[in-house]
Amino acid sequence: MTMSENFCPSCGTSTRRHILTWIEEIVSHLVPPTPLSRRGETWLRGIVETILVLTGIAEYKDDFREADIEPRSWYFIKEAEGRGVHVYALYGPGGFTNNFKAVRDGTTVRFDMLPVADFANGKNARATDDKKKTKALLMRHDFPVAHGKTFWFWQTKKALNFGKRVGFPLVVKPRNGSVSRHVTTNIKNERDLEQAIRYATLYSPSFIIEKFVTGSMYRGTVIDFKFVACIEQIPAHIVGGGTETIRMLIDAKNADPRRGGLDAPHATTHRIVENETAMNMLAEKHYTAETVLKSGERLFLQKDPFLKWGGDLKEVTSVVHPDNVKLFEEVARRFEIHAVGIDCIMPDISRSWKEQTCAILELNNMPAIDLHHVPTEGTPADPAQALVDMFFKYYLT
Repeated sequence: MTMSENFCPSCGTSTRRHILTWIEEIVSHLVPPTPLSRRGETWLRGIVETILVLTGIAEYKDDFREADIEPRSWYFIKEAEGRGVHVYALYGPGGFTNNFKAVRDGTTVRFDMLPVADFANGKNARATDDKKKTKALLMRHDFPVAHGKTFWFWQTKKALNFGKRVGFPLVVKPRNGSVSRHVTTNIKNERDLEQAIRYATLYSPSFIIEKFVTGSMYRGTVIDFKFVACIEQIPAHIVGGGTETIRMLIDAKNADPRRGGLDAPHATTHRIVENETAMNMLAEKHYTAETVLKSGERLFLQKDPFLKWGGDLKEVTSVVHPDNVKLFEEVARRFEIHAVGIDCIMPDISRSWKEQTCAILELNNMPAIDLHHVPTEGTPADPAQALVDMFFKYYLT
C-alpha cells in the first residue's frame, strides 16, 4: 500500500489529526467549558446545517452506501429503516458526512454518527471525553483500574521517574484519543518507556502512564443502562492448516473483503500489517514467510489486539459472567450515560472480575456497535436493535 506523506502509518489517520488533537486539548485546558447544554449544542448544529443546506453548500441525501459512512452508523440506520424511520445523510463538498436526519411520522431528528440520547445524560457523562477524568471517577466509585498518572509533554523526566517508581511493565497512551491510537503496551525498560512517551506525544500533548495489566481485551456495550453485547479483541494472527505457508495464510486472511487497509476510514476490521513487530515475532520462532505451520498452530503477528493492525473480534456475549454484566451496567449508571462502550482487561470474561485481576481502561461515549455486528469469530450480537429501541424511547415519544 502506498501512503502519502501526510498519513500516519501508526494510527491510520492523517497527520493533520495529530495537529488538531494538540490544538483541541490545549484549548480545552485554557478556555473554560461552554455552559451550553447537549440539547443546546444539538440545536446550534441544526442551525448551522440548515444554513449550509439553504446556501447550497450541502444537501441531505438518502442514496449513501455502506462505504460512505461510519460502520456504527450504518448498522443503526439499517435497523431503524426496517422499523419505519427514513434516514438522510448530509452531503457536502467532501462527500457524505456523519451528520444525519431521521424522519418518522412527521417528526425529524438530527444526530451526529449515532443518536445516543446525550441530552438525557447526567453531568458525569462528560468525563468520558477525558481519560484522566474517567480514571478519577472510576477510582472514586471503587471500580477496578490500573494505577497510573497523567503528564504533559514537557514533563518527560517526571514521567520517567514515576514509571520507574511504579515498576515495569507499563502502558503509555495519549490522554485523549480512541481505537488505541499511539498506545504502547507491556513496556519493560526505561529506553522503551522514553520511546513510548515520544510516540504518544506525536498524537497528543499529554499522556498517561499506567501499570500494565495482563489478560484479554474486552469491549462491553451498554445501551440505556442495560448490557447488550461483549466482544474480545485478539491480536493479529493466523492458524496453520498443515499445508499452507505463512505467506499463503496471511494473504488468504487479508483477502477477506470485510477487511480494509490500514487507512480505510470506514472499515471495522483491517488487513494484517506486516510491520517490524510482525517480522520480529516471526524471527523469534525462527520462521520465514515460507514456513508451513502445523495444523491448528496459531501464530501471532502482533502483540497488541489493535484492529488497525489486523486484530480479530471474537463475540463472547453469551459467556459473560453475571458479575461482569453488573459491573458494565454499574459503570454506565455511575457515569450517567445512556450509550457507552467500556474497554476492560481481564484473563477470562466468563469468570467474575472479583476473582481475577481486572482493570477498566476507558469509556467510549459513541460506542462502536459495529464491532458486535461483524465479529471474525462467533455469532454476531445486535446492539443496533437496542439502540433503535432507545431512539424511539427518547426521541420519538
